[in-house]
Amino acid sequence: MMKTAECTLPGEDILAYAELKNDLLFHRIPHSKRRYYVERPLAIGREQALAFKARYGTDVGAICRDRGIRVQLNERKGSIGQIRFRAQIELSAKERIITLYQSSMEELRQCAGVLLPGRSFSLKEVTDIHLAHELFHDLEFTELGYTNKRLDDISSLSLGPLRIRASVTRTSEIAAHAFSRYLLDLPCLPNLLDYAYMIHSGTLSAADFWRQTEIWAEELERS
Repeated sequence: MMKTAECTLPGEDILAYAELKNDLLFHRIPHSKRRYYVERPLAIGREQALAFKARYGTDVGAICRDRGIRVQLNERKGSIGQIRFRAQIELSAKERIITLYQSSMEELRQCAGVLLPGRSFSLKEVTDIHLAHELFHDLEFTELGYTNKRLDDISSLSLGPLRIRASVTRTSEIAAHAFSRYLLDLPCLPNLLDYAYMIHSGTLSAADFWRQTEIWAEELERS
Protein backbone atom coordinates (compact mmCIF):
# COMPACT_ATOMS: atom_id res chain seq x y z
CA MET A 1 0.00 0.00 0.00
CA MET A 2 1.12 3.56 -0.64
CA LYS A 3 0.50 6.16 2.07
CA THR A 4 -0.11 9.79 1.13
CA ALA A 5 -0.88 12.78 3.29
CA GLU A 6 -4.59 12.16 2.91
CA CYS A 7 -5.07 8.42 2.65
CA THR A 8 -3.69 5.00 1.90
CA LEU A 9 -3.75 3.88 -1.70
CA PRO A 10 -3.09 0.50 -3.28
CA GLY A 11 0.30 0.49 -5.01
CA GLU A 12 0.39 0.47 -8.80
CA ASP A 13 1.60 -3.13 -8.81
CA ILE A 14 -1.50 -4.16 -6.85
CA LEU A 15 -3.86 -2.29 -9.19
CA ALA A 16 -2.03 -3.70 -12.20
CA TYR A 17 -2.40 -7.20 -10.77
CA ALA A 18 -6.13 -6.55 -10.30
CA GLU A 19 -6.31 -5.73 -14.01
CA LEU A 20 -4.31 -8.85 -14.88
CA LYS A 21 -6.81 -11.00 -12.98
CA ASN A 22 -9.47 -9.89 -15.48
CA ASP A 23 -7.61 -11.64 -18.30
CA LEU A 24 -9.53 -14.60 -19.70
CA LEU A 25 -6.34 -16.68 -19.56
CA PHE A 26 -5.25 -15.58 -16.08
CA HIS A 27 -5.64 -19.15 -14.79
CA ARG A 28 -3.11 -20.28 -17.41
CA ILE A 29 -0.41 -17.84 -16.30
CA PRO A 30 2.29 -19.64 -14.30
CA HIS A 31 2.58 -18.22 -10.78
CA SER A 32 6.25 -17.51 -11.40
CA LYS A 33 5.33 -15.28 -14.38
CA ARG A 34 2.63 -13.14 -12.74
CA ARG A 35 5.01 -10.44 -11.60
CA TYR A 36 6.50 -10.32 -15.11
CA TYR A 37 3.05 -9.58 -16.60
CA VAL A 38 2.60 -6.81 -14.02
CA GLU A 39 5.97 -5.12 -14.08
CA ARG A 40 6.79 -5.21 -17.80
CA PRO A 41 3.62 -3.44 -19.04
CA LEU A 42 3.91 -0.90 -16.21
CA ALA A 43 7.45 -0.12 -17.38
CA ILE A 44 6.36 0.15 -21.04
CA GLY A 45 3.54 2.57 -20.25
CA ARG A 46 5.69 4.66 -17.91
CA GLU A 47 8.57 4.90 -20.39
CA GLN A 48 6.31 6.12 -23.19
CA ALA A 49 4.50 8.60 -20.92
CA LEU A 50 7.72 10.21 -19.74
CA ALA A 51 8.96 10.53 -23.32
CA PHE A 52 5.73 12.21 -24.45
CA LYS A 53 5.59 14.47 -21.40
CA ALA A 54 9.14 15.66 -22.10
CA ARG A 55 8.12 16.53 -25.66
CA TYR A 56 4.57 17.85 -25.24
CA GLY A 57 3.88 18.42 -21.54
CA THR A 58 0.56 17.12 -20.26
CA ASP A 59 -1.72 18.54 -22.99
CA VAL A 60 -3.27 15.29 -24.19
CA GLY A 61 -5.55 17.08 -26.64
CA ALA A 62 -2.54 18.71 -28.31
CA ILE A 63 -0.82 15.34 -28.64
CA CYS A 64 -3.91 13.89 -30.32
CA ARG A 65 -4.16 16.82 -32.72
CA ASP A 66 -0.47 16.54 -33.57
CA ARG A 67 -0.91 12.86 -34.31
CA GLY A 68 -3.97 13.43 -36.50
CA ILE A 69 -6.38 11.69 -34.14
CA ARG A 70 -9.96 12.99 -34.27
CA VAL A 71 -11.57 13.36 -30.83
CA GLN A 72 -15.34 13.50 -30.59
CA LEU A 73 -17.57 13.99 -27.55
CA ASN A 74 -20.76 11.97 -27.22
CA GLU A 75 -23.15 13.34 -24.56
CA ARG A 76 -24.79 9.93 -23.97
CA LYS A 77 -23.70 7.15 -21.64
CA GLY A 78 -21.58 4.54 -23.35
CA SER A 79 -23.17 1.15 -22.74
CA ILE A 80 -23.87 -2.20 -24.33
CA GLY A 81 -26.38 -4.13 -22.24
CA GLN A 82 -25.07 -4.14 -18.67
CA ILE A 83 -21.55 -3.21 -19.75
CA ARG A 84 -20.63 0.44 -19.23
CA PHE A 85 -17.74 2.09 -21.02
CA ARG A 86 -16.53 5.69 -21.12
CA ALA A 87 -14.30 5.94 -24.15
CA GLN A 88 -13.40 3.97 -27.22
CA ILE A 89 -11.03 4.27 -30.13
CA GLU A 90 -11.59 3.29 -33.75
CA LEU A 91 -8.35 2.47 -35.51
CA SER A 92 -7.85 2.07 -39.23
CA ALA A 93 -5.28 3.00 -41.81
CA LYS A 94 -7.69 5.66 -43.06
CA GLU A 95 -8.76 7.36 -39.83
CA ARG A 96 -8.32 7.15 -36.04
CA ILE A 97 -11.16 8.43 -33.86
CA ILE A 98 -11.47 8.59 -30.08
CA THR A 99 -15.03 8.88 -28.76
CA LEU A 100 -15.55 10.09 -25.20
CA TYR A 101 -18.89 9.52 -23.46
CA GLN A 102 -19.45 12.63 -21.39
CA SER A 103 -22.32 11.37 -19.25
CA SER A 104 -20.41 8.25 -18.20
CA MET A 105 -17.34 10.28 -17.33
CA GLU A 106 -19.41 12.70 -15.26
CA GLU A 107 -20.62 9.70 -13.23
CA LEU A 108 -17.02 8.74 -12.62
CA ARG A 109 -16.04 12.27 -11.63
CA GLN A 110 -18.73 12.36 -8.98
CA CYS A 111 -17.56 9.18 -7.25
CA ALA A 112 -13.77 9.59 -7.48
CA GLY A 113 -13.54 10.83 -3.89
CA VAL A 114 -14.84 7.52 -2.55
CA LEU A 115 -11.32 6.07 -2.62
CA LEU A 116 -9.41 9.32 -2.89
CA PRO A 117 -10.68 11.46 0.01
CA GLY A 118 -9.65 15.06 -0.31
CA ARG A 119 -8.87 14.65 -4.01
CA SER A 120 -11.54 15.92 -6.37
CA PHE A 121 -11.46 15.57 -10.15
CA SER A 122 -12.75 18.00 -12.73
CA LEU A 123 -14.56 16.67 -15.78
CA LYS A 124 -11.54 17.75 -17.85
CA GLU A 125 -9.21 15.66 -15.70
CA VAL A 126 -11.42 12.59 -16.05
CA THR A 127 -11.65 13.28 -19.78
CA ASP A 128 -7.86 13.59 -20.07
CA ILE A 129 -7.37 10.29 -18.22
CA HIS A 130 -9.51 8.46 -20.77
CA LEU A 131 -8.03 10.38 -23.68
CA ALA A 132 -4.52 9.41 -22.56
CA HIS A 133 -5.58 5.78 -22.18
CA GLU A 134 -6.91 5.61 -25.73
CA LEU A 135 -3.90 7.58 -27.00
CA PHE A 136 -1.66 4.80 -25.73
CA HIS A 137 -3.66 2.24 -27.73
CA ASP A 138 -3.15 4.46 -30.78
CA LEU A 139 0.59 4.36 -30.11
CA GLU A 140 0.42 0.58 -29.94
CA PHE A 141 -1.45 0.50 -33.26
CA THR A 142 0.81 2.92 -35.13
CA GLU A 143 4.28 2.56 -33.62
CA LEU A 144 4.90 0.34 -30.66
CA GLY A 145 3.06 -2.84 -31.42
CA TYR A 146 0.51 -4.16 -28.97
CA THR A 147 1.96 -4.65 -25.51
CA ASN A 148 0.63 -8.19 -25.19
CA LYS A 149 2.38 -9.12 -28.44
CA ARG A 150 5.68 -7.72 -27.15
CA LEU A 151 5.61 -9.94 -24.08
CA ASP A 152 6.02 -13.69 -23.73
CA ASP A 153 3.11 -15.89 -24.77
CA ILE A 154 1.64 -18.49 -22.46
CA SER A 155 0.34 -21.98 -23.16
CA SER A 156 -3.42 -21.56 -23.53
CA LEU A 157 -4.40 -25.10 -24.47
CA SER A 158 -2.76 -28.53 -24.33
CA LEU A 159 -4.31 -31.52 -26.11
CA GLY A 160 -1.85 -34.40 -26.17
CA PRO A 161 1.08 -33.27 -28.30
CA LEU A 162 -0.84 -30.19 -29.45
CA ARG A 163 0.19 -26.93 -27.77
CA ILE A 164 -1.54 -23.64 -28.49
CA ARG A 165 0.02 -20.44 -27.24
CA ALA A 166 -1.62 -17.06 -26.73
CA SER A 167 -0.75 -13.60 -25.47
CA VAL A 168 -1.99 -12.02 -22.23
CA THR A 169 -4.19 -9.28 -23.63
CA ARG A 170 -4.82 -7.41 -20.36
CA THR A 171 -1.18 -6.35 -20.29
CA SER A 172 -2.13 -3.80 -22.95
CA GLU A 173 -4.64 -2.27 -20.50
CA ILE A 174 -2.05 -2.22 -17.71
CA ALA A 175 0.40 -0.35 -19.94
CA ALA A 176 -2.34 2.14 -20.93
CA HIS A 177 -3.16 2.76 -17.25
CA ALA A 178 0.51 3.41 -16.53
CA PHE A 179 0.75 5.73 -19.54
CA SER A 180 -2.19 7.80 -18.22
CA ARG A 181 -0.78 7.90 -14.72
CA TYR A 182 2.68 9.12 -15.64
CA LEU A 183 1.63 11.46 -18.42
CA LEU A 184 -0.90 13.22 -16.17
CA ASP A 185 0.92 12.92 -12.82
CA LEU A 186 -1.90 10.96 -11.20
CA PRO A 187 -1.50 9.64 -7.64
CA CYS A 188 -2.35 6.06 -8.68
CA LEU A 189 -3.28 3.92 -11.65
CA PRO A 190 -6.59 5.26 -12.94
CA ASN A 191 -8.35 1.89 -12.75
CA LEU A 192 -8.77 2.75 -9.06
CA LEU A 193 -11.62 4.97 -10.26
CA ASP A 194 -13.45 1.91 -11.59
CA TYR A 195 -13.52 0.49 -8.06
CA ALA A 196 -14.64 3.87 -6.70
CA TYR A 197 -17.52 3.72 -9.16
CA MET A 198 -18.48 0.20 -8.05
CA ILE A 199 -18.46 1.27 -4.39
CA HIS A 200 -20.45 4.40 -5.17
CA SER A 201 -23.02 2.41 -7.16
CA GLY A 202 -23.37 -0.24 -4.45
CA THR A 203 -22.02 -3.22 -6.39
CA LEU A 204 -18.96 -3.46 -4.13
CA SER A 205 -18.49 -2.45 -0.51
CA ALA A 206 -15.45 -0.43 0.54
CA ALA A 207 -14.62 -3.10 3.13
CA ASP A 208 -14.66 -5.83 0.46
CA PHE A 209 -12.47 -3.72 -1.80
CA TRP A 210 -9.80 -3.25 0.87
CA ARG A 211 -9.95 -6.94 1.83
CA GLN A 212 -9.48 -7.79 -1.85
CA THR A 213 -6.43 -5.52 -2.15
CA GLU A 214 -4.82 -7.48 0.71
CA ILE A 215 -5.51 -10.75 -1.13
CA TRP A 216 -4.07 -9.35 -4.36
CA ALA A 217 -0.96 -8.15 -2.50
CA GLU A 218 -0.45 -11.57 -0.88
CA GLU A 219 -0.89 -13.40 -4.20
CA LEU A 220 1.56 -11.11 -5.94
CA GLU A 221 4.04 -11.44 -3.10
CA ARG A 222 3.98 -15.23 -3.48
CA SER A 223 4.49 -15.13 -7.25
